[in-house]
Amino acid sequence: MTDTSFIIFSGGSACNFIVNAFQSITPSVCYVLGVSDNGGSTSELLRVLGGPSIGDLRSRLTRLINVDGHNSEERTAIKDLLSYRLPSVGDEHAIRDEWTRIVEGRHELWRQISIEKKETIRGFLVLFNFEILKRSHKHFNFCNGSIGNFFLTGARLFFGSLEAAIFLFSSITAIREPTYVLPVINTNHTASIAASLEDGQILRGQCEISHPGLNQTCIKSTNPIDAFSKLALPNSPLQGSYEDGPNGNLIFSKSTDEKLSAPISRIYYMNEYGQEIYPIPNPKVLDHLSKRSDLVYSIGSLYTSILPCLILRKVGHTIAHSSTLRRKILILNGTPDRETEGYTALDFIGTITNALNESLLIDARRRYYDTHAEEDPMAGSMRQHGQSHPDFFRRPVDHGFRHWPPQIHTNFSKTSLCGHNEGYPKSGNLHLPPLASPFPAELVPNNPPSTYITHLIYLSNSRIEVDIDAIKDLGIKCVVAEPDPNSEEPRYNSALLESVLRSIIADESC
Repeated sequence: MTDTSFIIFSGGSACNFIVNAFQSITPSVCYVLGVSDNGGSTSELLRVLGGPSIGDLRSRLTRLINVDGHNSEERTAIKDLLSYRLPSVGDEHAIRDEWTRIVEGRHELWRQISIEKKETIRGFLVLFNFEILKRSHKHFNFCNGSIGNFFLTGARLFFGSLEAAIFLFSSITAIREPTYVLPVINTNHTASIAASLEDGQILRGQCEISHPGLNQTCIKSTNPIDAFSKLALPNSPLQGSYEDGPNGNLIFSKSTDEKLSAPISRIYYMNEYGQEIYPIPNPKVLDHLSKRSDLVYSIGSLYTSILPCLILRKVGHTIAHSSTLRRKILILNGTPDRETEGYTALDFIGTITNALNESLLIDARRRYYDTHAEEDPMAGSMRQHGQSHPDFFRRPVDHGFRHWPPQIHTNFSKTSLCGHNEGYPKSGNLHLPPLASPFPAELVPNNPPSTYITHLIYLSNSRIEVDIDAIKDLGIKCVVAEPDPNSEEPRYNSALLESVLRSIIADESC
């Protein structure tokens, strides 16, 4: 399996438990993570300093630190330091005092770290602290603060580059190529997502979609008229994103029992005013998709971890047309969550299919605008201002599987989209209705699931229904994995998953 190489779309914490399944097969693994999380320690960094979310990136990087072999004590100490969180509850002054001991190099966490690495890490923590002091009017809350997040943020601010900060982290912790950790969008700006629900409600921000804070407060979008007032008046009540109280996303529970008011119909990126935008993915992600042998959609939050990586421009096209990707593997979650309540394996497959088809649709729209700008002045004008022609492309792709293939419609409701629950067409004869706009129907992407997924791995005790026959009819192979014997929950075991992956690779290599 020396020629095997993985590119993995994943979230943060869920996939961390199974990274050894990939690393044990080959060190040639590229992990692609989103930068749109706005919960926990990251939410406070976004509120005060802005920039992309780095929590999932830091989580994966610390998980990949090898604490065996040479310099194991120092590597373990560095891992403990960069994984450490300040207390989430307690006296605020005591928490600040502990942070001061860390940034000044007096904390016991530094004990086993050599002086050169200590001063390198501490230098970027000092820079981070300096940037916080410059914004003292924003009252940064150190509760639940991640030292690794603070280090990455300090490095990003110093270099002016998120990827440079990741390179520094990898160099200090000896995470060597060909293992890579890539942000799906390489940016110094905040990337935010929103979800449209079937009942018309819009949830803004990953935390509001996936895991509302324990003390969730209403997050108001800034009125564009007031945008410059925020910048000009530091003491204005508009200062900051959380206008009605403290940061409600700082402390949250991923096991919340609070259900969504309706299923999610689509996920999209938005700017600070809530308008939909279409970011460009990190070019390195597209490059790896064009060179790797195996694509994996890992376990994690489907709508807030996986889909934000898939709906970006050019991602769908690159996956569909990569000449090197021999296997495209979906590892199915063991249990549903707040985002996927009531979903079956078919729903997961259809949601991913629609997301990648939407990526293709965005590409097609852009080409259409460019080629028709001269003959349609209205389209050209709208394109220059980042808007759609009023009669063009009013269809948001329905990410729910129950009504795949996607249809051309003018609202978000699944019920009104199709009028009834048709289920998935097993025949494979998928056709779109005629378009009611100038956009040519032949340019609307309608690739079947087998274009993007070749294998489905699921647990034998999965709480998500798996219709094996229906999935096989789609041209997707189903492979069962045994769960972790030490857990009563349906949870993957890294060693057992590795065995399944090896069998798939060996079978496909014959």
